[in-house]
Amino acid sequence: MNISVLASGSRGNCTLIHDDNNAILIDMGISTRKLKQALAQLHLNIEDLDGIFITHEHIDHIRGLKTLTKNYSLPIYGKINTLKQIASTQKFTDINLKHFHPLLSDDINIGNLNINAFATSHDAIDPVGYNISKYSSTTKKVTEKITLATDLGFVSETVQNALENSNTIILEANHDLKLLQNGQYPWSLKKRILSTKGHLSNVDAGFTINKLQAKPQQIILAHLSEQNNTPDIALNTIKQIFQENNLDDISLHVASPDRILSIKN
Repeated sequence: MNISVLASGSRGNCTLIHDDNNAILIDMGISTRKLKQALAQLHLNIEDLDGIFITHEHIDHIRGLKTLTKNYSLPIYGKINTLKQIASTQKFTDINLKHFHPLLSDDINIGNLNINAFATSHDAIDPVGYNISKYSSTTKKVTEKITLATDLGFVSETVQNALENSNTIILEANHDLKLLQNGQYPWSLKKRILSTKGHLSNVDAGFTINKLQAKPQQIILAHLSEQNNTPDIALNTIKQIFQENNLDDISLHVASPDRILSIKN
């Protein structure tokens, strides 16, 4: 499978996962124009997409949904309460509901991909992360697994278990604790970010990977704060944790708010 993080951060989030047969988006926090431009760089079109999976209803994850659904008939998948919340938001009250497909169970199959939703902790109505697993058409066994887990107040046992046995993990490394604590955000916002319904720090991201029994081959650090983090700080913090725990075989990448990051799983 191929992974392309089209955008990651408070300005917008959108991740493409695809192989030769199927392609899905996780979140649509960018404009349709930006999506089309990004897909063109990857030699794809919107018509090649099989669906969009929404993690939660915050605007940086759904900003482009309304325009997209006006012009394309892509199915939009998400937890039922998340989709209801989107439909009841003033900006989206006239969105075409025929495109909405509530996830009535945590699993759905698209081609030879299985998409599994797992609960996360964030200040949204029913936030989730996603496991995307590819199955062999002959043996029916999992051959590849990608996990996306961002917007995490903390890493629950459910999330920790979901991360196990992944080849590639897209994991939030939102902030550096010192930069956040000494920064210009009002205390109320700092308190939200630091809460169990907020965002994951670099240190917590590093220790989360260290706790895994089956380590991934690759990590994409995602949803970095542009005010309270930098790619170098995130990488150096997590590399130090890896070095202290003899984790030498994990490739680290950093997703960007405005540049495509593409890797193979």
